Amino acid sequence: MKAWCVPAYAKINLGLRILGKRPDGFHELETYFLQIDLADRLFFEKSELGGLQLTCNRADLPLDVANLSWRAYELLCAAAHRRVGVRLHLEKNIPVGAGLGGGSSDAAVTLMALNRLYDLNISDARLHLLATQLGSDVPFFLTGGLCLGSGRGEIITPLPELPNWEILLITPAVVVSTAWAYQNYKMSLTNRQKITKLPSLDFVQLQEHQLAEVCQNDLEAVVFEKYPELAELKSKLQQAGAVVASMTGSGSALFGLFRTRQEAQRGQQLVNRDQQAFLARPVRWGIRQVYRDYYAALTSEKRSSGSA
Repeated sequence: MKAWCVPAYAKINLGLRILGKRPDGFHELETYFLQIDLADRLFFEKSELGGLQLTCNRADLPLDVANLSWRAYELLCAAAHRRVGVRLHLEKNIPVGAGLGGGSSDAAVTLMALNRLYDLNISDARLHLLATQLGSDVPFFLTGGLCLGSGRGEIITPLPELPNWEILLITPAVVVSTAWAYQNYKMSLTNRQKITKLPSLDFVQLQEHQLAEVCQNDLEAVVFEKYPELAELKSKLQQAGAVVASMTGSGSALFGLFRTRQEAQRGQQLVNRDQQAFLARPVRWGIRQVYRDYYAALTSEKRSSGSA
């Protein structure tokens, strides 16, 4: 088949609880991951040359082992004991360094797409193990939709229904280092007394006051102290009528959950010139959806060839 275009959707964190430091140096956490329809696009095409030929529409992104899609390719080939030839073009649309999981999503899509494109027969469980080696957020994107993430974030519990929210996502011209945010987070005794594990809630039936309680991000305090403009932006989202406004992950992106698209569009008018704003909706895009998309693309191409 010709180049197969596969979207790689972003995520936001609905709440982030830091429960303590782990023996491995990471933090024990719980969060709700929600996939949204802001996406990179990855173009996969088989190649007779062997190896990975990676290109990108962004000159500032690495095209070697520093790129998570490259590392995903290497891990998958090692697991399959087969080095496949592929041309992969990455069309980057998700802002970088904003806590939206763009690189993690690209890596997960690379695992799923190459597994199907080359019939490598790597099981879902094995793909999850490979994803865990790539990063704490990567396993979520194999499932997609709405999930409870625990451990380092790699333990995924899917929730069956997607909430019906309109999302306004704002990405300021600030890059927050995830490592810095966690290193500078201090869990006080007061925090320990307040923080409890996130309950398994039905987000579809959740009342607005309960939603605001769940969607608290423990990293906001340390990030807002260094970047007060982010705290001001959260306040603006609340003033615009967002049911919930919060930072996603370690930032710098913030999101507001609105009841209607019209309300979200009004909130979009608050955005300054040095900020990007996106209107988004929840979406589910994981292994099952990617594999179905492959067969749909293959069938469409066969029909086109037959009618030519």
